[in-house]
Amino acid sequence: MKTRFSSALLLIPFSLLANESDSDLLKSLTNDMTIISKTAKIHRENIDYLPYIMTVFDGEELSHAGASSLKEALALVAGVNIASDNLSLFNPVFRGSNPVAYGQSKLIVDGIEVNDLFFDGYTAYLTMPIDMIKRIEVVRGPGNYSNGHSGYAGSIMVTTYKGEASEEGGRWFTSIGNYGTKKAGASYASSHDNFSFAADFYTVHDNLSLSYEKDGLSNNLLGTVNAPLSRSGGAPSATDATMLSASISKGAFFADGRLSSYRHGSGGGINYALASDDDHYNIDQWQVRTGAHYTAADFTGTLQAVMVQDSFTSNSLLGPAGLILPSLTPPTVAVTYPNGFYGISEAIIRTYQVNNTIEGTIYGGDATFGVGGSWSSVVSEKTLSTDRDSGIGMTDYSATRPFFNPDGFIRKLNAYVNYERPLSSSWIGYASLTVEKRNTMNAQIAPRIAAIYTIDSDNSIKISVSHAHRNPSWQEMFTLNNKARWGNPELLPETVTAYESQFIHRFDIEHTLSLNLFQLDNSNQIYLQYNTPLARYEYINGLKSTIRGIESEWRKRYDTTTFYAAYTHVLAEDGNGITLANTPSDTLRGFISHDLYENWYGSVSGRWQGSTPRASADLRDDMKAIGIIDATIGYKLPHLHSEIQFSVKNLFNERELYPSPNQTYNGDYPAIGRTFMATLRGTF
Repeated sequence: MKTRFSSALLLIPFSLLANESDSDLLKSLTNDMTIISKTAKIHRENIDYLPYIMTVFDGEELSHAGASSLKEALALVAGVNIASDNLSLFNPVFRGSNPVAYGQSKLIVDGIEVNDLFFDGYTAYLTMPIDMIKRIEVVRGPGNYSNGHSGYAGSIMVTTYKGEASEEGGRWFTSIGNYGTKKAGASYASSHDNFSFAADFYTVHDNLSLSYEKDGLSNNLLGTVNAPLSRSGGAPSATDATMLSASISKGAFFADGRLSSYRHGSGGGINYALASDDDHYNIDQWQVRTGAHYTAADFTGTLQAVMVQDSFTSNSLLGPAGLILPSLTPPTVAVTYPNGFYGISEAIIRTYQVNNTIEGTIYGGDATFGVGGSWSSVVSEKTLSTDRDSGIGMTDYSATRPFFNPDGFIRKLNAYVNYERPLSSSWIGYASLTVEKRNTMNAQIAPRIAAIYTIDSDNSIKISVSHAHRNPSWQEMFTLNNKARWGNPELLPETVTAYESQFIHRFDIEHTLSLNLFQLDNSNQIYLQYNTPLARYEYINGLKSTIRGIESEWRKRYDTTTFYAAYTHVLAEDGNGITLANTPSDTLRGFISHDLYENWYGSVSGRWQGSTPRASADLRDDMKAIGIIDATIGYKLPHLHSEIQFSVKNLFNERELYPSPNQTYNGDYPAIGRTFMATLRGTF
């Protein structure tokens, strides 16, 4: 059955090959196709002529639809669901592809990949206010859409106002809401002759606390003797995020940098033990990049060097007062922790990168070649906890019981080539190949072929076949001395083979309907398995899944009204034919935005997902279907170059939850309820 389905995806357009003519008209039409394709690629506006299954939103369009952050914007995109965990680390999941693992997708902000090295996620960037964002492009499925950045399940390209400023000036905004929410930010750009400068800044703060059901101690995660200590109730879930970036260019030379600081309450706790008081973790990152553009004969190139530092810090209660654990120093005795078991962990990892990209025309097509390398290693590691032999006071275990391997490193070499060429007046072909060598693993080869067939001015078809991989993250490889998650440096990359086809119908330039069929064959997926002899959860390879589905998107823009709707249906099974856990079969989302009268505008947005199945060993009922409605109204102040907006998220205060793993928390992880936000924004 799987083979027949895959073949059907590829054969859809080939019956349309007839009646191609070889004439001056054909050459003229072929040239037109080349121009259209190049324009779409450069300006990224007409996505119908790009060889990816993708959705593009303008930041202003999203803000008027009520989205206040990158996370809320992604929740409106077809095929993307937001997952979370015990620490409220958020993870956009594309079409149900391994929702328990980070790194399934890549986030590229102004051309720079920002996934942190520790988790290979980008939780910190999901708080980015929508008022900083000019455009969001979401690619579903594997692909090398942004040179050198290849996503496994998908890619997200964010272009900020700073990153694509077309004229001198700036923007600003400030927001206030319930739960003590405060946001503010600004961006500015200036250009004179061949020198340009741009910078932006934002800060986000809230005082959120979420209520959890009985924690993991109730399921004997820290032994039966500690089960009576299980707790429930409110836990710290507040957010403090700040980001600053700047860029300069002078002629062919350019340099830029970004500093991100993210602090969040520990919520469900590091070890599934409910956090309390001021428990928190930090995910911080800074980046510096410099380089130059150059020409070589008929080719243009870019050579650049990048330095990135990622850090993860946790200050959290690991077990409640009265906890009993065995001592570390023989003879082993039971140690009681009268004030609880507290831990402080810190990891700082630095990465150096060099890469070179060159582009040009070869045999009538556009070619891009790239080669690069990176080296990541530990700058510092710190592990402190309550003394394991006395149960009181703090002891430094950095040398004897580090929370991850201080000698861990990642060395990576990669090369890629992309090529696209018009094949006729109706066909454009695309091919890419990426080769990557990481540490002692075998080289990973990721090919992709795609084509676009233009039936007529109103209809076109895209097809693609691709193979990609996801490397294990630092956490999955090098975590130590943590029974809730133990790393495995021998992990293999996850792999996926994807088959996709999409039919696009254009009613007019601002009115489109698309239908997408896809199949994803995943293997070697990484997950946590309980090791009974060692009494700990360990990362291993082993999960397989086949995900088949259909997606449809409809978009219509009038002068005063914008409609967007997206529906996704997936049939997801693991390697044993069992329905894949934590993946809803049906999702629906969309919005209507309308200019009411004079300077008023309003919008209604919504998202719905069907019931979410549990893992086969999980005896809890499936998660219920849920629908969320948001509403927004705004008023423009043209004489002040500004506007004011008021939004209500989760209008009917539905109880939204994220699935918790079996035998951890009795209930699922909570999400925020109804929120209110007022925003004032403007330009200067």
